[in-house]
Amino acid sequence: MTRPGMNLWLVVLAIFPALSSTGQSQSQSCPINVNFSDGTLTHWEAYTGNNKAGNGPTAIIVIYDSSQSSPVGTIGATSFPEYNLPGVSGIRVITSQSTDAFGGFQTIPTINGYAYRYSILLGSTSVSTQATNEPSNGPPGTTVTPVNGPQGGYVRGISRLINVPPGPSTLPYTMTYAYAMVLENGTHASEDQPMARAIISTPGGVINCASPAYYLPTNGGELDSATARANGFTPSPMASPNPSRSQTDSGQHLQDVWTKGWTEVTFDLTPYRGQQVSVTFEADNCVPGGHFAYAYFALRDICAGLQMSGDTITCSNSVGKYSTPSLSGASYDWSVPAGWIIDSGSNGNAIIVTAGPQPGWIVVGEINSCTSLTDSLFVQLYKGALPQAVIDPPDTTICYGETVPLHALITTGTDYTWIGLGSFTARNKGTISSLPFATTVIAAPEQTADYILTVHNEGCPIPIADTFTVTVVPPVRVNPGNDTLVVAGEPLQFQATSSDTYKDDYQWSPSTDLSNPNIANPIGVYGPDMDSLSYLVKATDTFGCYGTATVKVTIARAAADIFVPNAFTPGANSNSLFRPVCFGISSLEYFRVFNRWGQLLYNTSQIGQGWDGRIQGKLQESNAYLWIVKGTDYTGRVILKRGTVVLIR
Repeated sequence: MTRPGMNLWLVVLAIFPALSSTGQSQSQSCPINVNFSDGTLTHWEAYTGNNKAGNGPTAIIVIYDSSQSSPVGTIGATSFPEYNLPGVSGIRVITSQSTDAFGGFQTIPTINGYAYRYSILLGSTSVSTQATNEPSNGPPGTTVTPVNGPQGGYVRGISRLINVPPGPSTLPYTMTYAYAMVLENGTHASEDQPMARAIISTPGGVINCASPAYYLPTNGGELDSATARANGFTPSPMASPNPSRSQTDSGQHLQDVWTKGWTEVTFDLTPYRGQQVSVTFEADNCVPGGHFAYAYFALRDICAGLQMSGDTITCSNSVGKYSTPSLSGASYDWSVPAGWIIDSGSNGNAIIVTAGPQPGWIVVGEINSCTSLTDSLFVQLYKGALPQAVIDPPDTTICYGETVPLHALITTGTDYTWIGLGSFTARNKGTISSLPFATTVIAAPEQTADYILTVHNEGCPIPIADTFTVTVVPPVRVNPGNDTLVVAGEPLQFQATSSDTYKDDYQWSPSTDLSNPNIANPIGVYGPDMDSLSYLVKATDTFGCYGTATVKVTIARAAADIFVPNAFTPGANSNSLFRPVCFGISSLEYFRVFNRWGQLLYNTSQIGQGWDGRIQGKLQESNAYLWIVKGTDYTGRVILKRGTVVLIR
């Protein structure tokens, strides 16, 4: 997209020295340092300014001459400050790799198999209408200008005159650049939004189709997020380092920064052989000045026409990617060898293909209103085809302690190997004598583990690896409660639980005298003719895994009562805890122990708990102690008893 009136201008850099051409033998060489290969801006012109009056020639205020040395010129220069903001870099050559804080992309890209060596950063997070020396948290700026400073946003750019070498029009001469950007949404009209752009000009004017502008589109002043995403922008998780000046959210740091990762663009200079062409890269804040823009640009050092990337030798049946740098507003036409399949991307600058049985040419054509470019790549095939196998099951879940067979049917391959983090049995590697070949291993992991089948095929150096994930459900541990005593005829409430985090199904066996053997909490009522009964409780989870435990019930024929011993021996192997024994008691109101002066030594309301003969950890002397207990049986009858107990040491 272009903005009317925004990119139809050209700063003629008449002071640029003409770059000599040494003839046809070097006709495809790129200009010296066009890709910042010496780490400086030498041969480039740089400029900064302010767009208060709009973007265009009037926005350029300071020009750094390509024929002079730093600091007034670009020879040997590595950076220049924002206009009228000496503490903040507005133009900087990037020579070491890092990650952009807002976009998360690398500051020096590798795209389509080509590793750029350097890039240049145009812009910062600074804006022109903040308080004096207010910090700017995001990269790369650190301060901003006074609130009463100049209105309008910062403008920064670099330009270069290129002498396109003479030669036949059939011999392509192209240049490829990559760009990435971070733009704060200003919700202005589109032509006033923060932006980055490339401008390619000849003595006859701007080459519009090779001079795209990149900005966040708006509709009626509101961000058109759907179009922005379609154009490759995504919102940054980081908030703006600059506070909003909107009346509705004044002072807030909004999450209104959008980014676009590295994208390559090719422009064709073949029609301009023997002529001089100007290349300009620029990043501009919004025209009102309150929202920032910065962009990275990098250039290839190959000018030999369209460059397709992808493997030049592969195995039949393999899946690969082939791509070219894009053309602005271009359409694409791909063709592949007979028997090959384009899986996706036939309408773009990158395709995914499945190789067929024969080698051949992959050809791409890119056409826009500027030019038509074609490139081709001959792809050879290895002698052997890519291995192929079908696995069953690809993933499965088993209970702890179980095993599972893992099957694979190999239809192309000469040998195979199984590996696994968990244990497994059966043959785990071997040579394939005939196809199709079936292999099975028995997996027996104690915890979730991956099992990997790797298959090779002689003549193809590319193996395939299929991963089986065996998820192991942890053991289900069941707690049916403690063994208990109950009086004949009195109801006993059970409450079984399990270690499973999901809902379990319960089954009690035998079901004798239970209200419902298929729930966690049945009620049992027992007659006087039974002495004891043991239950097996089984809890089964949603995967069919289960655990079991037993609980024993002893039935007393006497009426419900509370029995309290008359002596105990703390620290002994038996009879070391002084506690009441409850038969048919549904609740214990209290059990208390006193010394002979009436001081309370111990108190509990929990059935089964008792006194260990210690006070604050100190074992008491041998003596007689008083106790009192009160409880309620299953019929509601209250039982109250008192007595003495002898502590024996």
